[in-house]
Amino acid sequence: MTLNILIRIFISFYSILAIGFSRSESIALCVSVSGQLERKGQVRNGIIRKGDPIYHGDKIKVEDNESLSFMTIYGRDIVDIYENSVIKIVNDKNNRNDFSEMALFGGKVIIKMDENDDRSFILNAPTAIIIAEGSHFIAEYRDELLFNNNTYSVFTVLDGRIKVQNVRSGKIIYADKGETIISTRDGKFLALDTFKNSAKIIEHLEMH
Repeated sequence: MTLNILIRIFISFYSILAIGFSRSESIALCVSVSGQLERKGQVRNGIIRKGDPIYHGDKIKVEDNESLSFMTIYGRDIVDIYENSVIKIVNDKNNRNDFSEMALFGGKVIIKMDENDDRSFILNAPTAIIIAEGSHFIAEYRDELLFNNNTYSVFTVLDGRIKVQNVRSGKIIYADKGETIISTRDGKFLALDTFKNSAKIIEHLEMH
């Protein structure tokens, strides 16, 4: 076996090991938990307890009367997950110092970022993609049907600013502190001072 072949084998083996270790490295830490929450992932499965690491690809389901909070290791963002929610946390091994990323499949989360941190947080919801820096915001996906079987996501900014892009239409809107954005599955946006006025939401969506 020639030296070049041995070198290529070594490089390939090292690359496989590097990918494996990067994927098994923890990217968040559970700081509080209420209930018997379970996670599904490539590194660990089963009950999550306070102090447990959270890994790339972990999918977490929060049932009735349960809640979970975790902190991302690199961005030190705090994520609170409320009952009847499903999330998945991911990490790009090539850009782990630049952003945190999470998918919201249902339910409600609150994300609080360090206002002095210039890293981005990306949230993928069923109807929109959120990009935030140094912000504090609420994200919620609702499958209660407003009209024409139209589900929607709700984003409220408590501090800072977020960028919202509708998944279907590609339209982009920015929301600042005190503003709420409704993003519907059929590509519509609705900007509100509060999302509690459901009659106003229905009236606006029926007109557009």
